[in-house]
Amino acid sequence: MVAILMSTYNGERYLREQIDSLLNQTYKDWKLYIRDDKSTDGTVSIIEGYVRVYPDQIVYKSDGFGNLGAGCSFMQLLSSIDSDYYMFCDQDDVWMEDKIERTYLYLRSLEQKYSENTAIGVFTDLTVVNSNLTVLMPSLWKGDNRNPDFVHNFYKQWTNRHASYGCTQMFNHAAKKLVLPYRQFEGTMGAHDNWVEYILIKKGVYDYIDESTILYRQHGTNVVGANFGHSYKDDLNEIFHNPILCWRKIVKDYKRMKIMPFHVSLSKVLWYRFYQSIEAVLKKSLQVNLDLFI
Repeated sequence: MVAILMSTYNGERYLREQIDSLLNQTYKDWKLYIRDDKSTDGTVSIIEGYVRVYPDQIVYKSDGFGNLGAGCSFMQLLSSIDSDYYMFCDQDDVWMEDKIERTYLYLRSLEQKYSENTAIGVFTDLTVVNSNLTVLMPSLWKGDNRNPDFVHNFYKQWTNRHASYGCTQMFNHAAKKLVLPYRQFEGTMGAHDNWVEYILIKKGVYDYIDESTILYRQHGTNVVGANFGHSYKDDLNEIFHNPILCWRKIVKDYKRMKIMPFHVSLSKVLWYRFYQSIEAVLKKSLQVNLDLFI
């Protein structure tokens, strides 16, 4: 059984499309658990309507904790449910009809390789769309220069732009036990997915499917969006022209990471941040020079 965990907050505009995309999945052995984070619009009424029609497949979890914020809300759901596999689900996207099936089959293949007692997680690429589901970017990874291979090295993953998003993750029960209890990163509303990925990178198995399984909707009220346009050149300019500011940012991030249940090396963080910025700029410069001769 796959437990799909959805945290909602004032999501009435897109919620029906998301739930309908779950009901249309090719893989049927799943149950949707929804926790509302104290919405003030019609979100709860929509949820209750679906629960009445699909009582065996959709569960509304009312726990009395009030507004926790996205990250804590998702992880409260995770801590309260026992299943074989778990997926996070945002309220405003649309899942491709074979999303669960493709992710589940790959995770099962990893369990056969490593064992079911190994903490394992899987994530996928995303197709970025606007509020009307018009495609803006067929592949977030390719279109926005994100490298999923970085998840095989914790420091590369942490000091780079992430290819791993919670709305594409699936992980097994062994992984659930490993990632709880949850501690919220200071100054963030979400980051529950980062917490899961960091721990699995360091202490379990974390791998990916190089295919999109989701229409990742960008609109004016995203809690966390795709955040396009990062420039490694800007990173280098900051390193060389404003090193004090750069140092403060890195130390701030490092202090936030000290809540992780494993040691994080500041020297490695500094090295990877500097090295990867230079590497990325050199690669881009080389590509530009090569293009001049084509």
